[in-house]
Amino acid sequence: MKNAIIIPNYLKEKSLAFSIEAKKLLEEKGYNPIILKENEQFKGEADFAIVLGGDGTIIRASKQLYGTDIPVLGINFGNLGYLTECNPETAIDAINKLINGDHIIENRLMISGEIIRDGKKIHSFIALNEASLYRATLMKSFKMEIYINGKHTNTVLGDGLIIATPTGSTSYNLSAGGPILTPTANNMVITQIAPFSFPGTPLVTAGDDVIEIKINIDNITKKGNVAIEFDGSESVEIKDGDIIKIRKADHNAKIIKVSDRSFYQLLKEKLSKANNEI
Repeated sequence: MKNAIIIPNYLKEKSLAFSIEAKKLLEEKGYNPIILKENEQFKGEADFAIVLGGDGTIIRASKQLYGTDIPVLGINFGNLGYLTECNPETAIDAINKLINGDHIIENRLMISGEIIRDGKKIHSFIALNEASLYRATLMKSFKMEIYINGKHTNTVLGDGLIIATPTGSTSYNLSAGGPILTPTANNMVITQIAPFSFPGTPLVTAGDDVIEIKINIDNITKKGNVAIEFDGSESVEIKDGDIIKIRKADHNAKIIKVSDRSFYQLLKEKLSKANNEI
């Protein structure tokens, strides 16, 4: 029997209710559907996963499924939904298209990294959107030495840096003035947050580049905190002298597309919706 994964947003009643409906549909189609528990890591095999939530749910699902290469169909039970493919009203049709093979799969670059303190790795991470390095105390900038492939590229004095994937380029990176990358590009982008020397030009790197950031926190700034956050959910405090290394992850996220809308059409639609909600 073929396997399928269902990942609901456990905070949304409509998402949970639809997970039961989706399970029944998949069973009728000859699948063995598994509803994944909240934050459960899945290491088995499946033909696809159906994620019932907004972009945040898909980002979490990309980590729950990391290393499995299971493609994901997103059904939007959230807000903007850049990563989701349809709304609940058209979900059944989208699932049928998926089962019938009427779809494509986009490979989305993910990033992995590690934090090194006093020569030892103290933390490792993966992210689909971005790694955001920032200071948590107002009016306290700090220095960040940026190296790419071992070569010093820039030293930034400011409130932080965003290292974004193409998928994450329409998120925090965009609001900080960074460029939008097409979602299947093999690139990363480094965007400065409130640099002391304005303006701070964003830098688009090759996907295979290794980014290294050396942290220099002066005596005044030591009164506050510096932290790095991954996809807006996981946060680690950073100390003076820490080194952060970021590179392309070993595995991509795989996003299922069943509609013929281009990324540029979707971008126009979502940006218009976001502006109207302000």
